Amino acid sequence: MAESMQKYFPAIRTAQEVLYDIQSSKELRIIFENWTEKEQREFLDICTGVRGVKSLYDSFFKEIMNPDTAPERLEEFLSLLIGHKVKILKMLPNESGRIASEGSLLIMDIVIELEDGSIANVEVQKVGYLFPGERSACYSANLLLRQYKRVKSEKKKSFSYRSGREISLFSLYV
Repeated sequence: MAESMQKYFPAIRTAQEVLYDIQSSKELRIIFENWTEKEQREFLDICTGVRGVKSLYDSFFKEIMNPDTAPERLEEFLSLLIGHKVKILKMLPNESGRIASEGSLLIMDIVIELEDGSIANVEVQKVGYLFPGERSACYSANLLLRQYKRVKSEKKKSFSYRSGREISLFSLYV
């Protein structure tokens, strides 16, 4: 398999080449030797093109789409995914006492602002929830309240409940 992939992708290396580099570096050798045999095989399979990286795995996705190191990458990805230009407002912590956090395999929870000024909550998760309707209702109420407070703060004395027309709601669960 690797030989046929190397035909099309010459940068793909053989397992022997990767192992040579690992053995040539004390730091890499220590790391590699501390892995289980299964982890070592998986790593070599990825490096040699036998298998691909599962990009939605927690560690990979967080590294590739990390809003602290490359916010523009995640903003562009989300913009393309939902069809609206977005700006990341806040990363929400995973280990908090948030709504229905029990049993969640949450990768990322983000509050974003769409180009029209509405606020949205975007979750990336490994496993769906047993009651997504209930969770959506809670998040929707939370987002509406945030937007209400923002509009009220911006308008100050000129605020009226008609200003609420500027509040829209959009939730996306990936």
